[in-house]
Amino acid sequence: MVVSIVIPAFNEAKYLPNTIEAVENASRVFEAAGWGSEIVLCDNNSTDATAEIARAYGVRVVFESFNQISASRNAAARVAKGDWLVFLDADTQVSSELFRAMMRAIASGNCIGGGAPVKFDSGPWLACQTVHIWNTLAKIMGWAAGSFLFCEANAFRKLDGFNTELFAAEEVEYCERLNRLGKIFAKRLIMLQPQVITSGRKVKALFTSKNLAHGVEALFTAGEALKNKDNCEYWYDNPVR
Repeated sequence: MVVSIVIPAFNEAKYLPNTIEAVENASRVFEAAGWGSEIVLCDNNSTDATAEIARAYGVRVVFESFNQISASRNAAARVAKGDWLVFLDADTQVSSELFRAMMRAIASGNCIGGGAPVKFDSGPWLACQTVHIWNTLAKIMGWAAGSFLFCEANAFRKLDGFNTELFAAEEVEYCERLNRLGKIFAKRLIMLQPQVITSGRKVKALFTSKNLAHGVEALFTAGEALKNKDNCEYWYDNPVR
C-alpha cells in the first residue's frame, strides 16, 4: 500500500515547514505497517519560496500556473503514485493518531474515502465556533473539508478529479460525486474521529458583509456563483499572518 499526501500551495512559505514536518512525523505509522508514502506539492504559481522550501524537504514539486485550488489539487494528484490520495492544505497539521485512524478505515475494505473534524488554531473565539456547524453538517452529509480529504486513487481517476469550474466549495461537490460512486461499489465515505488543526488566519476576514453576501448568493444560485472567481476572492487573497 502506498499513500500519497497531496498539498496544493499558493504562497505558503510561512506555514509549509510545520505542515511538512507534521506529515513526516505522522507518516511513521505507515512505515511501521510496511506501507509506503510520498508527499507531492503543487506550486500554484507562488511568488514566494514555497517551491524551494518543499524541495529542501525532499518533497516532489509540480507546477500549475492557473491559480485555482481544484486545478492545483488535480495537478499534484495526476503525478502521485499512491493507491490512496490524501489532500492536505498547506496550513494544516496532521497527527499520527489521524493517520492511524485513516489506515484502519482503509483496511476495513468498505471505505472509498473520508475526512476528519476541523479545528482552527487561532481567530476570534465566536468566529471559531462556527466550525462546529461545519463539522456537524459534514458528518451528516458525508462531506470532507478540503483541509483534509482522503480517497482511493482509482476513485479519484474515475471521477476525473475536482471540478475546475468551481473556485470554492469544490470539496463538497467532489464528495457528493464520491458518495454516489461509493454506493455503486458498496463503499462509503468515513468521518474519522481525530481532528486536523488548520490555520485560523482567515476566520476573522470571512465575517464581512461582502463575503457573507457572496455566501448567500452561492446558496441561492445552487453554487453557480462559485464559478466566478471574483465571488471567491476571500479564498484566494492569501493573507499571511
